[in-house]
Amino acid sequence: MAEIKSALELALEKAERYGRATKEELTREQYRDQGRQLAVNFLKDGGDLEAEISGLPAPAKAEALAAVKEVLLRNIILPRDGELDPRMAQALEGLMLAARDKKAMARQKAELENLLQNFLQVRNNAMQQLKARFGAGIGQMQRALEAQMRQKVKLEVEHLPQFQEEWRRFQGQLLDQFEPMLEACKERMLAL
Repeated sequence: MAEIKSALELALEKAERYGRATKEELTREQYRDQGRQLAVNFLKDGGDLEAEISGLPAPAKAEALAAVKEVLLRNIILPRDGELDPRMAQALEGLMLAARDKKAMARQKAELENLLQNFLQVRNNAMQQLKARFGAGIGQMQRALEAQMRQKVKLEVEHLPQFQEEWRRFQGQLLDQFEPMLEACKERMLAL
């Protein structure tokens, strides 16, 4: 049976390993931290990411570039509310600037954008179909509630518990279908 370790024990083990890190490992981690910071600054303020990366010392570039790409790729997710997050465009722009092979990255970017558009189209079509299906019976429910309460009632299809439950179930299936494709595309982009 596996031994369960406390957070303190895990932290102590990590500190012990860190204490044994070689100078090269510490330097590599420092370069990765620089890369992460460059990516965060680029996402916040824009700026010239390419110039920042080219300004790094030669030994730092590979590690920093890998860290930059990792941070930018973490900002690329499937849209949850039916619209693309504006930060995603900034992250894609940064990936183009950080790519070693710009043409291959452009192809991957186009593939990713196509995947996201397909996701949105499927999602929005399903939402409209679900609204239409529930909307057909909402008139009867509204009249019954008005008769019961003796006042005007306005029902919104999206607020019905049955609608929300079915929508959550569909979204889960949709994410299960598209997430692996998105992750595969992100892995290819990381390698460029």
